[in-house]
Amino acid sequence: MVASQMYFSMAVPSFQAPLRAAHCDFLEVFEDDLDTSNLHARFVSPVVRQRLLAERQPWAPSHVKLSADAETLLADLGRLAPSVAKDFVTKHSISASLPFRLINDIAFDGEEESYIAMSYAWNKANQDTPRKMVSPVGDLPFGWVRTVEQFPLPTSRGMFQAVLDERRPGEGLWFDQVCIIQEDKNEKAVAIGAMDIIYKNARTVVVALDDITATGDELFFLEQYIQQHAFAGSQPNYQPNRALNPPFMQQQPLFSSFVTRVLSSIWFERAWCAHEMKMGRSHVFLVPCIPDDEDEGVYTVIRFTGTFFLHLLVLANEDTTILPPQRTQIRSLLEHFGRKSLIAERDALAAHSPNDTKYTSLSEPASLIPTVAEIFRMKAGGNPRLPEYLKRLDANRDKASIALNIAGLPLALRAASPLQRPTIEEECLRQLLVVGVAARDPVALCTTGAPLKLHDGSISWLCRPTTLDLPSIYQKSPPRFPETANPITQGSDGRAEFVQLDLVFLDLPHRNQPNTNFPAHVNRARELVELCIQYQIHSHMLWNTCLAPDHVRAPAMQNIFIQSLACALECGAEWFLDATSHFQPSTNTSLNIQTLSTLFNPQLLLQQFIHYPAAHTTLSSLLEALASLITYGIPWASGATERTHGPLIITAPPSSASSSPYPNHIPNPYSPHIPAPRKALIFAPFLHSKTLLVAVPDAVKGADYKGLARGWILTTRNPYTGSPQPMVSWELRGKSVVFGGGGFVADLGSAFDSRNHRVYGPGI
Repeated sequence: MVASQMYFSMAVPSFQAPLRAAHCDFLEVFEDDLDTSNLHARFVSPVVRQRLLAERQPWAPSHVKLSADAETLLADLGRLAPSVAKDFVTKHSISASLPFRLINDIAFDGEEESYIAMSYAWNKANQDTPRKMVSPVGDLPFGWVRTVEQFPLPTSRGMFQAVLDERRPGEGLWFDQVCIIQEDKNEKAVAIGAMDIIYKNARTVVVALDDITATGDELFFLEQYIQQHAFAGSQPNYQPNRALNPPFMQQQPLFSSFVTRVLSSIWFERAWCAHEMKMGRSHVFLVPCIPDDEDEGVYTVIRFTGTFFLHLLVLANEDTTILPPQRTQIRSLLEHFGRKSLIAERDALAAHSPNDTKYTSLSEPASLIPTVAEIFRMKAGGNPRLPEYLKRLDANRDKASIALNIAGLPLALRAASPLQRPTIEEECLRQLLVVGVAARDPVALCTTGAPLKLHDGSISWLCRPTTLDLPSIYQKSPPRFPETANPITQGSDGRAEFVQLDLVFLDLPHRNQPNTNFPAHVNRARELVELCIQYQIHSHMLWNTCLAPDHVRAPAMQNIFIQSLACALECGAEWFLDATSHFQPSTNTSLNIQTLSTLFNPQLLLQQFIHYPAAHTTLSSLLEALASLITYGIPWASGATERTHGPLIITAPPSSASSSPYPNHIPNPYSPHIPAPRKALIFAPFLHSKTLLVAVPDAVKGADYKGLARGWILTTRNPYTGSPQPMVSWELRGKSVVFGGGGFVADLGSAFDSRNHRVYGPGI
């Protein structure tokens, strides 16, 4: 519960409007009132379009993007990978030509002052396009005929009427099925590239959760709940029923079932819906209720705002019975809507004081690589009018566009062409990762998934992005990496792609001068680990698998903890405390330099120490710290496990001369004239332990990137390591975080780079 309370303090804004009736209403809609023949989609004039789609918050500074200048980013992409650059255009060039339509009443002849945008999940029942219905000849006098545009309803009739009712007088409605000509691939490509602009500038985004229905009991409970709390609490941060014991969600099963029902909607699984959620400035959710047999034709809808949804999420996050997948979903939504609430508060204050410089914008684009990983795990349908295979390719293009929009990159995909590579998922990921490198996003060089297998069967040097590539230790995205002396470029030798970049090679001291004391460290580590198992010292969930003797992973997990602890004993207590401090929860306060020095002392009698009052807590903290190294060090997403990878001690290269990957260039670390190099730890594959080398791309050698998997595990492609060729080629065998203390990080940041290195993907 402590961790949950800490999370609230970060995710929930200090200001929250008290719950009012306007935040949760109960509507009765008459389905017969819906008459789509009185509606039409009309073009908005260029002047009105420019006004509607312009930045509505002139007091807020422009968003900080990965590249502020779209032309510069496109030029950088062209130098890095011309074959990728030709598939992109600048967002400004397409937004200026966006055909913008709004749905409004036929009788309305004015100009829209604003518009709302609908967000819904497409299904097989609502994939029609607008149709023209022509009255039969003879129905009207003088041979006249009437042409009526018949709208395809993306939702049920009652739900669509509820969406229309959200409009203010004269306000337009936008949704993709009608406002984009789906058969026009050029218009569709332009609209998809500008979709973030459309949803960002809507007055509100109306979310139609048409695939779920609330029960009558849930409806009655919510009505009573709103009546009870609508006018309660005058303080601005009032949040009813929070921090109760037991939690409110566990006390009220009807409240819990309603929240669970809402979160089970397919809307939360769709990539486009996630895009619309993230881009919208405010939200209104509509949930239908089970119809009452006695009120035929009456459609009851529960309507609630983003503020009320945030309230639901706050209470749901306190529920200790929620399963881990749903808890992850709740926390992600809680973080997003909490930030939206903060932004709304700041914008409201700034609107009254536009010249006050203290009101800085809180909006900033999401990091590209985690966004790509998140979006490509979600569902997208693609164009339903295409054959199944082409529909999947179209869905992949949609996901790529969504990721670009959410990340705030000023680029968009060109319309699909037969001359382009097929947009299989790996090819789309390749495009986005290369764009990330061109935008100097450091995470793009530090992804830890499996190598991409491209459409021609070749293995790329690029690795699949994952949501773990940007560790939680980063409160915000790390800064763009600086421009390097030799620009990073991508090329191909006709068989496979490679990246050419500057590398800083790290030294492997065990190959030059193995430490004769290391076997003693291993024995000491084994003794301590076995003692913790004997006394059932509980700690991190990774360690707890060691405590179950019948667990299939127990032997290998015990071994990885022994190896990691032996390396920690080799590097010393001060190094261990420094290297792990950024990767542990702040609640782990039992470890300090005095305690660690005692534990790492080979003279300590462990059998006696275990009986001290604080011994179990201290050992649990030690295991927690070791688990953080293993958790962040092994690239699990690539398929690596505790059976395939192990810890390896490395040292920083000298900063006074160019680093080299060759053993005969490594200075003697025990020379009295040269300071002992500072040590670090990396997790490397056992398979290549005799031939591997470790390097860090020069672009990400700075201290800002110490939490990323910037340690590249390389093996040579040349017949022998000492090839005299000026261009050295390597195969990338994996990546890992480089765990080093402050001294190592500083030495690495000041190290000279090695030139002319080509890195390929792993050979098959």
